[in-house]
Amino acid sequence: MFNSKRLGVLTLATSLLLVVSACSGAGTESTTTPGADAIRSDFGSPAEPADAARTVEILANDDFTFVPAEVAVAPGETVTFRVVNQGSLVHDFTLGDQATQDEHEAEMAEMEDMAHDEPNVMSVPAGETMELTWTFPESGTVLIGCHQPGHYDAGMNGEITIDG
Repeated sequence: MFNSKRLGVLTLATSLLLVVSACSGAGTESTTTPGADAIRSDFGSPAEPADAARTVEILANDDFTFVPAEVAVAPGETVTFRVVNQGSLVHDFTLGDQATQDEHEAEMAEMEDMAHDEPNVMSVPAGETMELTWTFPESGTVLIGCHQPGHYDAGMNGEITIDG
């Protein structure tokens, strides 16, 4: 037989178990892509490299250019960008709409050595190569930019056109 003290402890334990289960998401399925919870927007979303239809190599140079500065992708296409920093300066590669570019430019102006944890942004050290894989929306334009201080304003930007 239960006394009231045991019943109270059992009720408390059951309640805690229910709260822990609810908070942990037990019973739910998650199939997110890396960073997908951090960014899913009109300009696309991060993707797995294995899902890429192709790889596009982008050269980042100390003359403040991306080569090529214009890339065409198909609607819904997943592309891996291999960014090769051919210079002696650090360069960024930021995918996004104009608002995203403006926001990142302002952040970089405030914190020059800022670490990037957004799935649409990477800093590429001098002489290094890094990759970013992205799935594009059905149509539109996505901008690329380098937001190391002064680089974007000097012309280190480009455009990805999504057109089928």
